[in-house]
Amino acid sequence: MKPILLATQSKYKIALFETLGLPFETAAPPFEEFIDPTLHPEQLALTLARGKAESLAEDWPHHLIIGADQVLALGDEVLTKPGTVDKTVAQLKRLSGKTHRLHTAFAIIEPDTGRAVEDAVHASISFHGNLSEDYLRKMVEADKSWDCVGGYKFESRGVMLMSRVETQDTNAIVGLPLIALIEALSIWGFFEERFEA
Repeated sequence: MKPILLATQSKYKIALFETLGLPFETAAPPFEEFIDPTLHPEQLALTLARGKAESLAEDWPHHLIIGADQVLALGDEVLTKPGTVDKTVAQLKRLSGKTHRLHTAFAIIEPDTGRAVEDAVHASISFHGNLSEDYLRKMVEADKSWDCVGGYKFESRGVMLMSRVETQDTNAIVGLPLIALIEALSIWGFFEERFEA
């Protein structure tokens, strides 16, 4: 089986992928993320995931390269990583009492054969209303969540903001849709032991 390259330096995605027990390498993709307002958020997530993987194809031609990305949509508006405590608190206040959609996509490419598989998993997440700014600031400072899409960490205190979550895979909220990714990797012969008697 081909070696795997994860096109990220994200500690969240790396930690998730490590749970699969597969050997892999990582590399930062030389790819500049962008927001294209003409694309549906799901298509934007898929485009970004594919772009990250393809940006490493020339240097890693004999690997399976996995790119991944997330896009959060509040109605028709795409929200990005806030970057600072103040911006994170402001963004969480905007999400308070509302339901947003999180689209988490991955793309697997095999540069030397041209084979590629991609998929996206969605989460519909509702926040409690009337979340105080003081509470949100304490949570953001404790979780250091300003580098996360949406500004919260589902795997930590961020889950306390939520009144309802609908998704086929909660791993997707953290950063990688592992269930769909396992199915995709099985095309290349990984995880065959799942089917042994």
